[in-house]
Amino acid sequence: MISPSNSPFMRAEKGQAVAQHYRLQTGSRTMNCFVESGVVTTPVGEWVVLQIKTNFTALFSENSKSSAVSKHIAFNQLLTNFSSKLITASVHELDGIIDRALAALGKFCDVDRCYLFEFSDNGEYMSNTHEWVAAGVTPFIDELQNMPVSSLPFFISHISNGMFKVDDVTTLPEEAAAEKLVFEEERIFSILCVRIMVDDTIYGFIGCDIIGSPYSWNAFDIEYLRRIGEMLGNTLQSLHNRKALQKAQTDLLEANKQLERLANIDGLTGIANRRLFDNTLRRDVERCEEQGLALSLLLIDVDLFKQFNDAYGHVAGDAALQKIADTLTNSCLGSDDLVARYGGEEFAVILPNTRLDELHAIAARIIRNVKFLDIPHRASDYDGKLTVSIGMACMELNPSRHDAAPQSKEIALSLVQQADKALYQAKASGRNCAKL
Repeated sequence: MISPSNSPFMRAEKGQAVAQHYRLQTGSRTMNCFVESGVVTTPVGEWVVLQIKTNFTALFSENSKSSAVSKHIAFNQLLTNFSSKLITASVHELDGIIDRALAALGKFCDVDRCYLFEFSDNGEYMSNTHEWVAAGVTPFIDELQNMPVSSLPFFISHISNGMFKVDDVTTLPEEAAAEKLVFEEERIFSILCVRIMVDDTIYGFIGCDIIGSPYSWNAFDIEYLRRIGEMLGNTLQSLHNRKALQKAQTDLLEANKQLERLANIDGLTGIANRRLFDNTLRRDVERCEEQGLALSLLLIDVDLFKQFNDAYGHVAGDAALQKIADTLTNSCLGSDDLVARYGGEEFAVILPNTRLDELHAIAARIIRNVKFLDIPHRASDYDGKLTVSIGMACMELNPSRHDAAPQSKEIALSLVQQADKALYQAKASGRNCAKL
């Protein structure tokens, strides 16, 4: 509604030039129009004239076939423009493109409201996800969320078959009483909706309304709306396929990671297994050689573990190994350190960039923390508690030449042999100690 003082008639009468778009309501419908004023001089005086131009009357009168053809061409251009954008649209761009497409359709077809509804995954609810309204028309998108499909059975029965078209809401039958009530609350006099299919199921529907007065929907109205619906359906189908492909790829990557994890992780303790230890040691030797860093290794054996299993059972033995694995992990703080189960009751710790003085401190910390676990062991000579023995090895590696790279495997083997020899000395020295 416009105020009387701003009426194009009053403005023109006062001598003001008028050239502005208005929303015009006639006896048959409302429409967008362009009002322009002018002065016509006649022998009896000057007359103020208002010219009202509407695309609707100009393009679809029986005497304007060429204009109708022009409009079809213009619509095809509009459709092509949005189609090209939708083909490459990402999920984040889609909402904006749909909004612009609805606005263009609404203005082009001169309706009051255009909207997109989507059904929930279980098909029990529908929500207005996108809406465009003409100037002065009340939007209803916020009120039309999670509507039970069962509340509009007459509408659903028609849209499920492809289309719902009503020229005059007052003529709806008694079985459409629920639909009629909703339309009247929103001042809808005419409504046209077409379904959108994705993956051979109804995804939702696209529709448009006429407010204020009935309107007889033309064949071109139905055709334009159906083609926009098909365009959105094809786009949503493409996005659906893309999402399905991305999910399949993500699931495959996750499955591969899980397989890799299972192949590299010890099932009992959850730390690295022997396979990952061997690969990591060779890689760390190469890296420390290239950077001229020290590389240290600890081999750790649970003291008298066979006697522990005999006395307390294998379940208690497994629990003890799990606690020791956790303690080793918490005792080694370097981001590049690797704690692994080397085999049976034997563990290994790779310590890149760790020199001899640091290695002694780490080994002492491990021995102390394992004893602090306070795991009873009757055969132990150390307060009747479970203990460990540690063999240490440390290599000061120099930057390697390219021709020395194949020696990394031999260096790794030598490091393990040194640590194993030192472990033997620790056990021979009474256990619960570390030797180099």
